[in-house]
Amino acid sequence: MPRSQGQAVTFSLTRKVRFRVNHYIRLFGLALLVSRDGQIPLCSQVYEGNQVDSRLFPDSLSRIRERLAELSVDLEQLTVVYHKGNLSKANQALVDETPFGYVASLVPAHHQDLMAIELDQYQPLSEGSRLKGVPVYRCRHKIWGAERTVVLFVSERLRSGQIRGLRQHLVKRLKTLAEWKKQLGKPRSGPRSPESVRKRIDLLLSGQHLGEVLHIDYHPDRKGEDRLEYGVDDAALQHLKTEVFGKRIVVTNRDEWSTEDIILAYRGQSKVEAVFRQIKDDEHLALRPQYHWTDQKIHVHAFICLLALLLARVVEHQARDLGRREGLSTLLDHLGRIRLAMVLRPSGKRGGRPRADWQLEIADEETTNLFRSLVPDRPPFVYTDGSPKTQG
Repeated sequence: MPRSQGQAVTFSLTRKVRFRVNHYIRLFGLALLVSRDGQIPLCSQVYEGNQVDSRLFPDSLSRIRERLAELSVDLEQLTVVYHKGNLSKANQALVDETPFGYVASLVPAHHQDLMAIELDQYQPLSEGSRLKGVPVYRCRHKIWGAERTVVLFVSERLRSGQIRGLRQHLVKRLKTLAEWKKQLGKPRSGPRSPESVRKRIDLLLSGQHLGEVLHIDYHPDRKGEDRLEYGVDDAALQHLKTEVFGKRIVVTNRDEWSTEDIILAYRGQSKVEAVFRQIKDDEHLALRPQYHWTDQKIHVHAFICLLALLLARVVEHQARDLGRREGLSTLLDHLGRIRLAMVLRPSGKRGGRPRADWQLEIADEETTNLFRSLVPDRPPFVYTDGSPKTQG
């Protein structure tokens, strides 16, 4: 991994979190900057949920620079990863003016010339790669007025999901068409005007790629069911499966990186997605639901949750050094079995103040050892187990 990539951070602006205020449902957005190593929250921004993410990008970019400057981070060694929801020509121009690197994904529909590159021009990554066998195509391409490094690769997981989604939509549309055709067989049935026919067909063909594979024709000069004809274009469907579905386009200014490292940096977004899933966990660090009305209280609630996430990540990091490999929620569940009791004992003197000790309740040996490893028996926290070394 390149040295600069080792200091990469992942930046996401895409999650809107629902929270409840009395009997109303309201939205607020949360932008997070997290480190790639350990998913430590470095910068956050709470904003109104009805705002478009791409329009907030410039403000968030400024916050990032200020925050990282406070942390004395070398911006030239920094790589920010963001997805196509934050990308626009204006936003990319702002990123180009910054000293740090970037890895971003492009919207495939906006770059048909790149999508037109046939799959037989892709080359699988080598056997020694962590992404062994992934088909890739790397080139220099002019995007938004500048030559940039572009990497196209095929994600089989994405391809499978797109094929499954298209099939589900086709099944629903074909069922609706069969019902419409059956209805046309009844006397005095059918649309009242050509406009209503056109609207109905447009509605049936709405959806990504449906218009390419599903053909619908209505013949008003015919009678009964013969007025409606429809079918699936198998050739077009096969073209989507083999040449379109699964393709991702990534652009970067880290020209010195290997193709593998560029793709791995892009896939690092999954780590920030995991952070959002973590703070939505109803059992731990729950950012929702919120029962607040004012902006100030909403910001305080978010701050407390993110502070808790930061402290939990510190505990998780220490647990990793002890050889623990479970997820954060599982680790917190495990530590939740630890219970401390405050035991008050008389001082032995008349009018003396009672002594207060923290004492661990009985727990299994593994849990107790984990707790003692994470919480040393020294000030400011001192606990006892009832042994003679009790401290007051």
